[in-house]
Amino acid sequence: MAYRRSNCRLGLALMGCFLLAVGQSRADPLRAGAAATDIGPIANDQPVHDPPQLKALVVDNGQTRLAIVCLDAIGVSTQLTAAIRNQIKQQVGIEPQCVLVNASHNHHGGPLPPPETVAARAAETVKRAGDGLVPVRASAGTGHEERITMNRRLQLADGKAWTIRRAMPSPPDDEIRGVGTVDSEIGVLRLDRTDGRPLAVLYNFAVHAYGGVPSAAVTADLPGFASRVVEEGLGDGSVALFLQGCAGDITPVLYKDVDAPPPTERLGAMLGLSTLSALRKLEPTNDVTVRAVSRSIKLPRRTDLETRIHSLESQQEQILQFFSGTGCGAHGAGTFLNFKTFLPLYMKHLADPEHPSYSSYRYLQEEQTTPGDLDRLDADNRQRIEKYLAAIEQMEKLIRVRGNLAALEALQKEGTEPIDAEIQGLRIGPFVLVTFPGEPFAEVGLNIKRRSPAPETFVAGYSNGHFGYAPTADAYSEEAYEDVNARFGPEWQALFETEALKIIEELIAPAQ
Repeated sequence: MAYRRSNCRLGLALMGCFLLAVGQSRADPLRAGAAATDIGPIANDQPVHDPPQLKALVVDNGQTRLAIVCLDAIGVSTQLTAAIRNQIKQQVGIEPQCVLVNASHNHHGGPLPPPETVAARAAETVKRAGDGLVPVRASAGTGHEERITMNRRLQLADGKAWTIRRAMPSPPDDEIRGVGTVDSEIGVLRLDRTDGRPLAVLYNFAVHAYGGVPSAAVTADLPGFASRVVEEGLGDGSVALFLQGCAGDITPVLYKDVDAPPPTERLGAMLGLSTLSALRKLEPTNDVTVRAVSRSIKLPRRTDLETRIHSLESQQEQILQFFSGTGCGAHGAGTFLNFKTFLPLYMKHLADPEHPSYSSYRYLQEEQTTPGDLDRLDADNRQRIEKYLAAIEQMEKLIRVRGNLAALEALQKEGTEPIDAEIQGLRIGPFVLVTFPGEPFAEVGLNIKRRSPAPETFVAGYSNGHFGYAPTADAYSEEAYEDVNARFGPEWQALFETEALKIIEELIAPAQ
């Protein structure tokens, strides 16, 4: 395990990964600066609704300086993180382990510019933030927004789960038994100038940023809309930086709504207003602590790929059996109806289940002449409709099984070596943050916050690397999108939570 706790004063060389005590000078004020810019040119002349941003916050207490870089991007790889940190080290002098790089997980920002372009722009933005340092007072606290998110893993009657995705059909309603946990907490750090005017806000919330806008144009998505509301609400040129939380299983509500355009801007405004409400309740403190801790821990890869693939292949075979058979004995439901004949027939049976084939008087008249002909026709058609609907359900399940098989087979090709994952911890005044380089489930963040001895503790995923989904250990048997696509073995959760809590203890320990 690589280990380091850092005094990140500008220009100070650190020796390897040894623990360094971080002192706090009561004489030196807390200073901060913030800056923002567009991430860079949008590729392929795509239309732009609102340009994705790159924002930077620099904080200094006279002994320790750190930088937080937030990008409206789908993710930041370890390679891009290293490039950004190296550029910041060269141009600004802040040590790499004192730089946090977080992605909002925005799916609609378009492709990122080349890494060297992003790194140069990040360093330039950090430099502008550092050049504008002013004395500030820090306050931290929480707000809540319960209306805009839900857990996207639907719990099924058979004990499995099914993920709400636009790329997949949803399960039949009669198979759904419940939904999972959400984290509605907004973690906030407010930095005010000494005259009380707001300088910057750092806020942490868990939500997949993938709703998009009606025009399908490039956008900073929900976090971008929320940040704009916060900045306009606070005024004074303040900068709002969004830190993505543990959103691996969290989706915006109405994500698959087909009756209205995506409500992304409205949901973002709701998050922004709830953040403003939380900010206005905070009281400035005299805490000028600035600390950074960074560790690399080895997380095991999963060992169940072969078993899971075999299980899915068996499920696939069962589905295909539904469509097997020939001639009149075939028990797949496509042997009579096609979609053109199914749809009008289905609508007639929905409109009047008792008299789908004709007006009711025709049935009354038939009772006097040839009793039962229409009733027999209706019974046959009901059976044909039921078989066709059953075939659709089987095809939807086959889509899901085939997608899961492809994901597991791709993971098999990656090998079995453990994954080096950086866990970073930052403290700014009373605000305590730990990070993970992937997409943890909401329950992971909740566990850490419940167990942390620091009241204002928050967790950011999508930071300093991106190794994909990180489900809770008990989710691996549920056969849904996230656990199927996870690289880590289920042991990762206990390892991360234990390490995160150790880091928190160090961040809040008395200065040496």
